Amino acid sequence: TWVGYEVGLIDSALRQIGDLGMSAYELFLESILYSFYPILALFFVFLVALSGRDFGAMHKAEQRARKTGELMAPDAKIDKAAIGTKEFEFDPDKPQRAFNAIIPVVVLVGGVFAGLLITGRDEAHTTLREIIGNADSYRALMWASMSSVVVAALLSWLQGILKFDQIVESWYAGVRSMMFAMIVLVLAWSLAGVSETLKTAEFLTLVLGDTLPVGLVPTIVFILAALTAFATGSSWGTMGILMPLVIPLTWTIMQNAGQTDPTQFYVLFSTTSCVLAGAVWGDHCSPISDTTILSSMASGCDHVDHVRTQLPYAMLVGAVAVFLGTLPSGFGFPWYLSLIIGAVLLWLYLKFLGRRSG
Repeated sequence: TWVGYEVGLIDSALRQIGDLGMSAYELFLESILYSFYPILALFFVFLVALSGRDFGAMHKAEQRARKTGELMAPDAKIDKAAIGTKEFEFDPDKPQRAFNAIIPVVVLVGGVFAGLLITGRDEAHTTLREIIGNADSYRALMWASMSSVVVAALLSWLQGILKFDQIVESWYAGVRSMMFAMIVLVLAWSLAGVSETLKTAEFLTLVLGDTLPVGLVPTIVFILAALTAFATGSSWGTMGILMPLVIPLTWTIMQNAGQTDPTQFYVLFSTTSCVLAGAVWGDHCSPISDTTILSSMASGCDHVDHVRTQLPYAMLVGAVAVFLGTLPSGFGFPWYLSLIIGAVLLWLYLKFLGRRSG
């Protein structure tokens, strides 16, 4: 769903600047190479897990848990009503089979790929990359998600695990849990539509097109996306607001600087990635983010403690990603060297400044 949503935003932004000789999906694939924060964050997660080293508030929490056995701080506040509601309780007398979870997920993933192939294949698009780039991701997601829901409902009903009314109630509970995210997306799309009608992208291009150095654009966009996501608590909303503005602005700045040769598209790739990566970084750090709230609820820990313990990690990786990845790559520094240097620096930081809890 993330890829379909992001490619859709990129596609609508590309239509504002004309033909670049590549599809939105191809631009998305190229931007992945410049996703320094997400890549380094994933690397750091495994590094912390394998090394057993922590720092900051997380180290103190680990020490408390190991020495006293207290998983929560003495003043922790847990929303017990939000953990394990009746809608998600199961009957121990009913059969519990792994394939009831695996099959719907396989149908979902397989259905998305099948939908992409069906909607994207024609005489002009024959390779896998061209087919996916030409596909209607919205229709593919709708087909796959509906098929998955139907399969899950049939599995539950035919095995006698749930009655029909319980199936409907469970489905409704799932829809209700996503309602807030849907509202945020609708509002973000509305704001993006207002910005397009008011020609906000053209105004920013007119004001900033001749003043911003090309190499600094990705870094500025990353910081702007991070601040927006942190303030709103929504990475999806941030992407919906900024993507239609940032891509036309970046292209105009590149044109003014005479850097529209395909060999210089790395600025556009990096800027596109920075909208996505910056939005995710702000979402990780924001205490009002829906994903942060759901994480603390699902793990049954104090929400403020969750934010306090994860913030140093996100700040460290974000700083390394910006200063060793996004900033130098905007001036043509190879992306793979930035990733290698950033990964080495994170390893050194954890080795010399991280501490074992046990």
